Amino acid sequence: MTDSFDRKCATIMVQLLMLIGLSNLSVSGQQPPGPGPGGPMPQGDGIWIRNAYFGEMQTFDKCFGHQPGDGLYHHHVQPVCLRAQLNDNLEKVREGRTGTIYREKSGLWSHSSILGWSFDGYPIYGPYGFNDPTNSASPVRRIRSGFRLRSITARTSLPDWALGHHAGVSAQLTATQYGPAISDTFPIGRYVEDFEYIAGIGDLDQYNGRFTVTPEFPTGTYAYFVTIDENGLPAFPYILGMQYNGVNSGSAIAPAPAEAQGYFSNGAYQQSTGSVPQLSSWLTKNSREYAKVVSGFNPAAGPQTTWPVAVPAGAQASGSVSSPTYADTQSISATGSAIYVKSNNLASYSMGPWFVDGANGGVFPNFPSAHNFQARIPRVPTATTSRTNTGLGPVGIWVNGVAVFNVLDGSSYSNAQRNDLGGGPVRPGMMQVSAASYEGGPLAPGSLISAFSLFNAKIATTTAIAASADWPATLGGTTVTVRDSTGTTHSASISYASPGQVNYRLPEGVSTGLATVTISAGGSSFNGAINVVSTYPNLFMLNSEGLAAAQIVRARNGSVGYENIFQVGGDSIIPQPIDLGPATDEVYLVLYGSGLGRSNPSVTAKIGGLEATVVYAGAQGSYGGLDQFNVRIPPSLAGRGKVEVVVTAGERPANSVFVTIK
Repeated sequence: MTDSFDRKCATIMVQLLMLIGLSNLSVSGQQPPGPGPGGPMPQGDGIWIRNAYFGEMQTFDKCFGHQPGDGLYHHHVQPVCLRAQLNDNLEKVREGRTGTIYREKSGLWSHSSILGWSFDGYPIYGPYGFNDPTNSASPVRRIRSGFRLRSITARTSLPDWALGHHAGVSAQLTATQYGPAISDTFPIGRYVEDFEYIAGIGDLDQYNGRFTVTPEFPTGTYAYFVTIDENGLPAFPYILGMQYNGVNSGSAIAPAPAEAQGYFSNGAYQQSTGSVPQLSSWLTKNSREYAKVVSGFNPAAGPQTTWPVAVPAGAQASGSVSSPTYADTQSISATGSAIYVKSNNLASYSMGPWFVDGANGGVFPNFPSAHNFQARIPRVPTATTSRTNTGLGPVGIWVNGVAVFNVLDGSSYSNAQRNDLGGGPVRPGMMQVSAASYEGGPLAPGSLISAFSLFNAKIATTTAIAASADWPATLGGTTVTVRDSTGTTHSASISYASPGQVNYRLPEGVSTGLATVTISAGGSSFNGAINVVSTYPNLFMLNSEGLAAAQIVRARNGSVGYENIFQVGGDSIIPQPIDLGPATDEVYLVLYGSGLGRSNPSVTAKIGGLEATVVYAGAQGSYGGLDQFNVRIPPSLAGRGKVEVVVTAGERPANSVFVTIK
């Protein structure tokens, strides 16, 4: 085919761009976060303790895990990829270069598996349990937290549940103990004391547990539950509250004594665990698989068994695995009083990538390390009324041998500094992703980018959309400048601006390497970091499932016609199967993306695993930074149904999308 349809799809493209939201994109479920954990005790005044989910989510991977500088991979909230491995009521939405995306099943739930064990010896279940905790025949439903945000206008008092964490502090605070005024910068939810526990509004106590029958404990046990909300997002206090319900006699550094009996080691069971949950619940089937990490410096390279790799000049990285290392639980042994579990603290699901806003090319500098994690779990937990605080660091161990953390990130508010101290800075800023795939990672010169506000940074003064395809350098009161690796500053053109989001085009003239983006609006400036590479392809999608933002061109008897592969029904975009027609038809899939760069890379494509001929790959022509790929659909795919489409440019695969073929 020639230019007869190579770049003459402007009318349909405008419709597509409006549908995929090039003028107003948003990331569902994202929440402002911040860098990694702090020291052994929260810094600051210790009265208003920062919520780790608020302060650190920016650096979580798709599995909701991350690590501090020492490389101890852990979860502060639900370990979603472990839940998926254990069939805990999740379904896969799609695979991405930056990880698998899951969602909660809409019904037909089963009781959650044991996901881990607290150091007081009680099990940690997933989010689903019996409606009646005394009746295993009752329906299974989502177990609800008993916490909610407080309805307060000033931080002058502590909730009752938190007093156990503040020795010698009264519920009514003195002026020097007040927290910051509630504002965009210090919103409700930033601190754990912003939440209150109300008996009866949920199913769990203030420690995030209850006494209940479970499949593993038919006569009942006290158990903690991972908590999520009705949208499947983590719900405070997420795993454990800030105190153990039982006696904390476990440890993260307790090698098995000589008299301990071995049950599992070197990938094999040495004796039966019987029906003892403390022995049988551990994830062992992947113990001879190597741990894998996807690096934010190049997610397109896929999971790697050693890391970090391909670190750009000027970037930093701590934590590493220099030779392939086994994942998940490595050994299980027991005495009459305790269970001993050894692991490398590395998961068998793909970990990473991790991103950050302000430096290092947008990549979180900390990577996991192999830790000689030797946990002791009490075999018979002991209830207590003299409860101890969980504190920072590990509070238990997941059944795959990875550390369980709680709600703390090592930071609290300092009245003297009028800001949080410790735990890594939480500051107004922005995260930047491809406007096509919404994935983090490298960006090529000329790419279309979406920048999202972090911590309520106002990155525009008003909301505005560019009036034409000739995008201005100032829009909505905002400007975007890029300082590249050579120190040269470039001005970017902007297609959409709002206080929470700015869509712009990376100038074609930027040099490759680490670059700083500055968005200025209303007298304030906010910096973000990107990693510029020659080519990093991204494809537009029409929905969260990954439906290709594409159209069909059919060549029949010398004529050319255009067809959509979707319909719009209310707020939904409904895929329409592609009819390949008779064998004499030539049917081409026209895809849209961004990130080819200026280097004219070679482009290949596969549809449904079959090589597909790319007849055009290059600029779309109507919009700067928009790429177009014309790919002939192999006739042999007729009847295949939903198939994956993968475009590779410069040996880097784009995010996969799908189409459906009759």
